[in-house]
Amino acid sequence: MDKPQKLDYQQNIEKYLEEHQIYDMFEHLMKGLLKEKPKDPIEFMISKLENPEPKRIFVMGPPGCRKKEKALTLAEDIGYVTVSVGDLLDREVSKKSDHGKKIAEAKAKLISVDDSVVMKLVNQQITDMEKNGKNYIIEGYPRTRVQAIWLQRMGIIPDKFFILNIDEETISKKIRTTMQQTEGLESGYQKEALNSEEIEAIVRNVILEYNMNIKEVKQVFSGFYCEIDANQDHYSVVNDIARIMKLKVRSNAPRAPPRIVIVGPPGSGKTTLGAMIAKKYGLTYVSTANMINGEIASNSQVGRVAKQLMEEGDIVPDENVIALVESRLNKSDCKVNGWVIEGFPKTEAQMNILKGMKQGPSLIVVLQIDDDIVYERHEYKKIDPVTGIVY
Repeated sequence: MDKPQKLDYQQNIEKYLEEHQIYDMFEHLMKGLLKEKPKDPIEFMISKLENPEPKRIFVMGPPGCRKKEKALTLAEDIGYVTVSVGDLLDREVSKKSDHGKKIAEAKAKLISVDDSVVMKLVNQQITDMEKNGKNYIIEGYPRTRVQAIWLQRMGIIPDKFFILNIDEETISKKIRTTMQQTEGLESGYQKEALNSEEIEAIVRNVILEYNMNIKEVKQVFSGFYCEIDANQDHYSVVNDIARIMKLKVRSNAPRAPPRIVIVGPPGSGKTTLGAMIAKKYGLTYVSTANMINGEIASNSQVGRVAKQLMEEGDIVPDENVIALVESRLNKSDCKVNGWVIEGFPKTEAQMNILKGMKQGPSLIVVLQIDDDIVYERHEYKKIDPVTGIVY
């Protein structure tokens, strides 16, 4: 078997393993073996394959990020069960239990509910869902390092852990609103009316406490969490979460070399971004403009045709561009190192060729900029007549 045949064989195997999620399956099984240490590993793995574990999604964020609403919308779309820590605490308060009294006192004083109380309520929910094999989303947990570590001790590893981020002004506004609502509650724990300085001091302390806690939670789940900009509208945030859920946040399993396509309007920075990605990750950089300029410089048949068409203001035919791209991506450096290509595809025919490739793109990056910026960048664009470099 010669080198090209070996590369083709390797790519076919990698494609099969990726399409059928074999890497992830083995990673999951190995983690289970290390955690459970069963007497019969084969029977254990067969059992895990026949009875897959439920999917576990956790959503955290500061006051005002509306994590509950987003979790409910997402759960409805994908058919998961939702657990809201806030709802669990409120139900416990309504029972007027010992834990409920502690929760009511903490809420009235605007301090965090004791970890032991929260963990007891949440852990019961997790145990029930794990036992029944239900896929679930938990919002508002883990809030502290203690809660995060306890999850790990339970053997609960999130499939996805989303942390929603919003601006401090929105957080502060939510805290002030909560304080106003708390003042009107019938509770034996209300404080006397606060002045503006006291209110602002409490707001700062709540934000500081959240930031300190979430920093420690990130350390516990380093490599597992994904941060989401929650300053967007509700459905944009939900769509971002749903899109990321289709990706694997963290995996130690091997992967085939990346194959990245960058598209966007003229002046959007495709060339700059493509070159930076290629340099940072050791990929082969492929530019259709560079390939066509190379053909023109070598005075090849394709180059002569391209030069004439470009001088007349026409575009290079699809068949010529496609032939150049296919030939370049099939070279050994692209197959071994992976590649990032910009300027392709530009037409439906080029897109169909890309879709039909044995090793299609693993990531497509679409750059978007306003039309005004496109016009402005082209108005001031200069091209070096010798090197062809655009400034």
